[in-house]
Amino acid sequence: MNANSRDTNKYCLYDCHAQILSVDDRHADKAVNISKSKEIGESKQEDSLLLEYKALSQKLSVAGTVLLQPEDQGFDHQFLIKTISELNEVDKNQGTSKAFGVATLSLDSTDDELEELKASGIIAAQFIMTAGDEKYEWDEAERLAWRIHDLGWSVDLHMDGSDLHEVEQRLLSWPGYITLRHIGQFLRTKTLKQRGFKSLTRLIDRDKIWVKLSAPYQSSRRGLIDDPEVMEIAGALIKWAPERMIWGTNWPHLESTEELPNDSDLFRIFCNWIPEISRRKMILNENPSILYGF
Repeated sequence: MNANSRDTNKYCLYDCHAQILSVDDRHADKAVNISKSKEIGESKQEDSLLLEYKALSQKLSVAGTVLLQPEDQGFDHQFLIKTISELNEVDKNQGTSKAFGVATLSLDSTDDELEELKASGIIAAQFIMTAGDEKYEWDEAERLAWRIHDLGWSVDLHMDGSDLHEVEQRLLSWPGYITLRHIGQFLRTKTLKQRGFKSLTRLIDRDKIWVKLSAPYQSSRRGLIDDPEVMEIAGALIKWAPERMIWGTNWPHLESTEELPNDSDLFRIFCNWIPEISRRKMILNENPSILYGF
């Protein structure tokens, strides 16, 4: 860890965006390559993936994690719940890790099923609403947002931030908080003057949206971790509302098409965005505690 990040040893970090895959997931081979465990059995592969994430958490001083349900698992929450439980086990050498989950929900989920998910550590629902790949119709998503609000959950919204202006008024009518991943995930347009970015700042000002400072390469046209266009957006958001920013590793970087990014390099870049120690602590520790209850 470099000099810019030494201060993080003084407080807990919370990773608000990570995934642990099962061997049945479409990207499992890629994840297994990460953990260098191709020659072992399925159960050991899954154990290895979990151990790999635990090693990363220890390296970065991560004390709590929000796990997102991999898309390939559909509406089956068994593996997510199992992984949450395993991360929450007490490790005598590393202390106790706190983990929560973000689930993908069926519109047919019963109230009892939702209550069971809450009791298992689920604290948000994932709404995949990227144009052309929507899990729900927008009216369906709105009804589901009201249902999960009764549980105290937030919405983890997956869409191109460049389109936010088209649904701004709809999102304002939803109850509770919404998180937007990957620095707003501006995929089509990457300028501060675009309508989507201006819409995001208004939604933040209306106390509606929190932004995950994660996966800068995801929005880069060239897959770079230090893309100037993406860094400009990140810097503007941090300056605009640091009290509404949270951080995530996006481990194991399934969306990357080139060489897998180095997690230490990603964290160093994050620290360089935020030289002020008090502001860094706010984003890494205080804001996730407010939003997720760590």
